[in-house]
Amino acid sequence: MITTETIDGAHIITLDDGKVNALNKEKLDALVAALSKCAGDLAPVAIRGRKGIFSAGFDLKGFGAGPEIATAQLQAGKDAILAILRHPAPVITVCEGHAYPMGAFLMLAADHAIGAEGEFVTGMNESAIGMALPIYPMILGAARLNAHGRKAVATSEMFNPTDAAKVGYFQNVVAPDAVDATLQATLKHMKGLNAGAFNANKTAMNAQLIADIEASPLPDFG
Repeated sequence: MITTETIDGAHIITLDDGKVNALNKEKLDALVAALSKCAGDLAPVAIRGRKGIFSAGFDLKGFGAGPEIATAQLQAGKDAILAILRHPAPVITVCEGHAYPMGAFLMLAADHAIGAEGEFVTGMNESAIGMALPIYPMILGAARLNAHGRKAVATSEMFNPTDAAKVGYFQNVVAPDAVDATLQATLKHMKGLNAGAFNANKTAMNAQLIADIEASPLPDFG
């Protein structure tokens, strides 16, 4: 489901379960492990999903499997966000489709998020499906989304790619046939940065956000 390859001085992590990339504990733990393996050489990392859907979000089966599994799945999501925020090299997400909540959280955690034009939506739809978000994506959204995007968390407004960029989910949105070239240009820029300075600046910028997320409690499913 998760594969990693190194191409021209950058690591490419691909999420592809052949379905909709619903994220359970096992997949999220594998993402964290892949990021850890990529950290040693300080090369930039790109995380890509399937064409048509980056991720359908958390695996809802996990939330129906009992308190222990539900809690572990949410903790794994929290760990994945923290792994991106702490990663010493640039992390770029590439979304060529839909990004439902956990997928949207990964966009917000990344240092740079690229979206593709199309009939896709990104955002947090928990109010529409009868769920309450855990605290940690609220903290992440408050830090990374503008006022419109923050209000949309409660109203379950989902955004097309262009509007998703306006509220803060993406840094740029391009035509589908321009995604690869845009990713290569972004990776080239990231590889040109001073690695030590980047890490120091990212660490300082994310320090309070990381502390707030770490301190946030998970829901009590008991």
